[in-house]
Amino acid sequence: MSLPELHTLGITEVAASVESGILIITLRSSRKMNSFTEKMGLDLTRVIQWGDANDQVRVLLLTADPKSPAFCAGADMEEVIKGSVLLGRKEDTEDEHRDPGGQVAMSIYNNRKITIVAVNGHASGSGFTSLQLPFDFRFIWAGAQITLPFLRLGILPESTSTYLLSRLVGQSRATSILLSNAKMQPSSPNLSILYHDILPNKEDVFPAALSFAKMISTNSAPVSVSYTKGLLHHPGQTIEENHLLDSRAMKRRGASKDGEEGLKAFMQRRSPNFPDTVSNETWYPWWKPRDVGHPKAKL
Repeated sequence: MSLPELHTLGITEVAASVESGILIITLRSSRKMNSFTEKMGLDLTRVIQWGDANDQVRVLLLTADPKSPAFCAGADMEEVIKGSVLLGRKEDTEDEHRDPGGQVAMSIYNNRKITIVAVNGHASGSGFTSLQLPFDFRFIWAGAQITLPFLRLGILPESTSTYLLSRLVGQSRATSILLSNAKMQPSSPNLSILYHDILPNKEDVFPAALSFAKMISTNSAPVSVSYTKGLLHHPGQTIEENHLLDSRAMKRRGASKDGEEGLKAFMQRRSPNFPDTVSNETWYPWWKPRDVGHPKAKL
């Protein structure tokens, strides 16, 4: 199935381009400090899913316009007052509602490609929960202020953050972060473990993330990346079950064209050129995905 061209996706609140196999997504609503809107959520989900399906894309890299006063200032307050960005469609019941930030977070978390975020400014609310936690790698400016206002607003941390954060930093740190209402910096003892790199200068964050993206995209087999992420996100319930999954994955990958090419490249001391594509992979996913899309309208 052919994919639509990137410029036909109808995205307006983010910019997107592909450079050397890296899909660069830039938040560009600088006037509103890149506040999370319903349209931004739809745009992000659309372009992230496009990157997942495109075999030319090996890495997704999210950042914000460097001229913006913030990476993401959280939910757009005008839409919060209207209810759209937090509560979705007015006619939805509690069982039918799907958190917009959570939809974005899952599109990132479930993406089969390597995902990187370059946080080059302050982040509040969904700028932390939805636009940082689901990524594989997080780069951040040391001076960034992290603010989580959920409990003060009478709501709660969204975007699957209660699930993701405890897995990333541990239950104790996650509890401190989500319940303290404190403003934090990346160097905080509770937060620092979350970041792959903390850069002293704001303008250095994106270049560092891009350099890392180029390195990792060149040296990583896309199908092997998808297998590894799948095993991390969907491990067996026991070590024995995980051993069986590991064994099958290793057998498939070792006998693949990628496995042959990786060995040749290693012996010949050159960079590999992996031929296998994620779109042609038949085993992934080996678990039964749960449909969390919006329930179909009742007749």
